[in-house]
Amino acid sequence: KTILTVFPSPHNIIATEAATMSSNGCASPGCTKIVEKRLACPKCMQLGLPPVYFCSQECFKCSYSQHKTIHTIAKQIAEASSSPAPGTHRKTPPDGITCPLDSPQSLKLSLPTWANNYSFTGELRPTLLSPKRSITNPKVRRPDYADHFAGVSESEQRDRASNNNIRVYGPDELEGECNLRYACAMGREVLDEGGKALKVGVTTDEIDRFVHE
Repeated sequence: KTILTVFPSPHNIIATEAATMSSNGCASPGCTKIVEKRLACPKCMQLGLPPVYFCSQECFKCSYSQHKTIHTIAKQIAEASSSPAPGTHRKTPPDGITCPLDSPQSLKLSLPTWANNYSFTGELRPTLLSPKRSITNPKVRRPDYADHFAGVSESEQRDRASNNNIRVYGPDELEGECNLRYACAMGREVLDEGGKALKVGVTTDEIDRFVHE
């Protein structure tokens, strides 16, 4: 059970506790109780983060000092998402997450503000991100999660809340315009192309640039 996962990507920065909901496990570290009543963190819901559930109020209170770390990160990400365009970045205070494209390598590889006092368990470290890249092609449809700072799809959240059974797709969804088969083939192609950029020492920010271009 992963307690804190941080993906340092310009388009998909998300810090969230990941409880294995398929097994109805409590999100509190070390707790093995089954979640019978879905007691979600209200702050996570307020910030638009994917909900995590706890087995009881007592369990939530005991783990809150560790859990609230993701709230701080989420707020910082939200502030960064509303920061000025790259061309005006130098005239504004640093947001602690991004740096201009022409920054020296030493700055690009420095820690974001939120990570300075974070207790890491391994050698992997996050770095600063390049400014958010834009898509100017009007033919590219923007999914709803593209405008959410945590990359959450509100349509998927609604679908998940209203459907308790495995969804069976019809011919129009499988073979029609923007069909699932085409989307899956495109997803496979993107993964294959992105894999070509992988090597030791390459940051996820660089991989994002490669896939975007």
